[in-house]
Amino acid sequence: MKRFSLILALCLLAVAAQAQLLWKVSGNGLARPSYIMGTHHMAPASMIDEIAGMDIALEGCDIVVGEIEKDSLMGQEAQMRMAQHMMAPADSTLDKLFTPEEYAIVEQVFDKYFGAMGVKLSQMKMLKPNAISTQLQAMQALKYFPNFDANNLIDVAVQERANALGKPSAGLETLQEQIDLLFNTPLTEQAEGLLEACKQDDKFLEQSVALSEAYATQNLDRILTVITESTEGEDKEEALDALLYERNRAWVPKLVEMMPERACLVCVGAGHLPGPQGVLQLLRDRGYTVEPMQ
Repeated sequence: MKRFSLILALCLLAVAAQAQLLWKVSGNGLARPSYIMGTHHMAPASMIDEIAGMDIALEGCDIVVGEIEKDSLMGQEAQMRMAQHMMAPADSTLDKLFTPEEYAIVEQVFDKYFGAMGVKLSQMKMLKPNAISTQLQAMQALKYFPNFDANNLIDVAVQERANALGKPSAGLETLQEQIDLLFNTPLTEQAEGLLEACKQDDKFLEQSVALSEAYATQNLDRILTVITESTEGEDKEEALDALLYERNRAWVPKLVEMMPERACLVCVGAGHLPGPQGVLQLLRDRGYTVEPMQ
């Protein structure tokens, strides 16, 4: 359950008081600064113009670096691979993973968000539980971002603006790594998490809206608080480490290798930025000066 709730938070975010989303990385031998921006998968592209220093970062970088390079995610082959991994085996569809009573609980919550669209859970029962979960989480985020447009989102738009300026894109993770994170955990664990989320739908909705609000106000401290508070129990630190801090530790050496060669604009989920094990502090620990853009 702890791993599940954290996965959902990180899916939204594909955070001293730090009311800023864009940071400059300099010093430690860098000839030119690089930049790190926190993103939110559901936030509109129009938010780019509200982030202090964004034009400077776009003009000053040589390359934009996302969690995953946009073309490797948006291409037809990538979409087909993603779709394949979202599908459950024939003996593990939703109606087989849940008892009739449990299925009814999930169905009721699914209908709450998708019923008006004429979409039924029975039409989606061949999907893995985490595929359903991410769709529910997206619908919850729409409570704060009602004008959501899948073709006009901030994380993709930053890469596209940089590309328009002649700056190439790169990724810190492969498509397969992201697929494994989202969809290749044990199906029984996915089902348990989905069921618990449906039982506590009001709580999860509140957390999703809180994350979105914190992002819109560029409050990284609040983002970190919501993520950690939504990850409870004895295995809390283990869950945070596996899905947040371990990835931070894997990314920083790659950035350390890249930044001396090319000025980077790094765009990763805002939840990866703050705290003593966040990307910002890990770079400071390496000797870099990390400060908010003004």
